Parts: sequence; structure tokens; C-alpha cells
Amino acid sequence: MSHSVYFGGQKGGATKTTTSHLICLGAILHKQPAAYVLTDPNRHLKEEGRPYSVLDGRQPNELAKILGAIDAHRNGWWIFDGGGNRPAFDAEMARQVDLVILPFRDSEEDLEAVTRDLHDYPNALAWPCAWPTNDKARQAAQHLIDALSIAFPLRVITSPLYFVNSAKELLGASLDNPSTPTRSAARRAFEIVADTFDAQVKKAEEVPARAIA
Repeated sequence: MSHSVYFGGQKGGATKTTTSHLICLGAILHKQPAAYVLTDPNRHLKEEGRPYSVLDGRQPNELAKILGAIDAHRNGWWIFDGGGNRPAFDAEMARQVDLVILPFRDSEEDLEAVTRDLHDYPNALAWPCAWPTNDKARQAAQHLIDALSIAFPLRVITSPLYFVNSAKELLGASLDNPSTPTRSAARRAFEIVADTFDAQVKKAEEVPARAIA
């Protein structure tokens, strides 16, 4: 089956682009086909030197073609990179894809933004990304995950994503030979998303079953 995931949210700088590229790389490392789809018209497309497909979805007609092609593929991952401050676009993409993930960083500002987005997109999940790796900083940031998990039960991916020092490499002109830390971060990121995707599919299948019972 194909898997479509949209990384959205109104706040800029929440790592949507970096995380999207990381997931695509992780899929390839797990021998899964993957395509990165850029949707932000204010960004430049970097097509060369990547082990996964890079597609241009910045124009509505091109994005529609890409979305229409998903059902024709029986496997693989389609990762859509959203842009900040586009609530109407986020809402439309939420209707088009299988899973919406809202990355957020370890700040009160990010917590406020992702809280608003979780209210606006009832089926979206929040994910702590670019999370600090220092023990003291990580412990200090844990309250953000805890607060969000209490306010939105079962809608927070509680395994933080760490990719310190990998962002520059992931967003560079080429990604022909990723470093070992970037490869490790990509594998872990993909595993988290794949497990989350499977859990959401299982949850969706259980709802009709309960309704019939």
C-alpha cells in the first residue's frame, strides 16, 4: 500500500522541511521507495543528488497530479513538506493524505502554535522534533511533551526526534553520501513514523468494528 504523510503546521521554523527529508532518507535506508514533495511556493526545489524522488508540488495543478498518482502505486512513502502560516492549505492537505504530523520544537512558542494546530486539525498528531540531546536540556523540555499529551491524549508522538547537526547536511545541494549520524537519525525517524502510521491504520479499522458490535 502507499503511505502519504503531510508535515504541516502554521509556525515557521518547526523543522517541517528537515524532518520531511529525514523521513525520505530513512525510508530508502529501509529499502522502501520514497518521494519528497515540496508544496511551499516560497522555497526552491533541490532535485539533484538525493537517493529518493523529489517532486515539485508548488503549483496547484502539479500538486493535484501528484496526489492523484498516489493510488496508482501499491507501495512507497509520499512525504509532503508544508509551509508555515498556510492554515487553509493545511486543512485541505489534511483531507487528502493518510497522516498529518505537526512537528514542534522545545519552546513555549512552539507549544502554543502546535496546540492551536491540534485544535484545528482533529486527526493530526504532534511530534517533538530537533529535540535537545543534552540530558539536562532534555529533562527540562519534557514538560512540553507531558503538557501536550495531557491536553491531547493519544495525539502526541512521545518519542522525540533528534537530528542535531544533520539539518545542514539534509538541506544541502546534495545528499549522495550521508554521514553515519544522519543515517542513524533517518533510520530511527522512519521507524517512528512507520510505527505511528501502522497504529493509526489499526485504530481506524477498529472504529467501524466497534460500531458494528
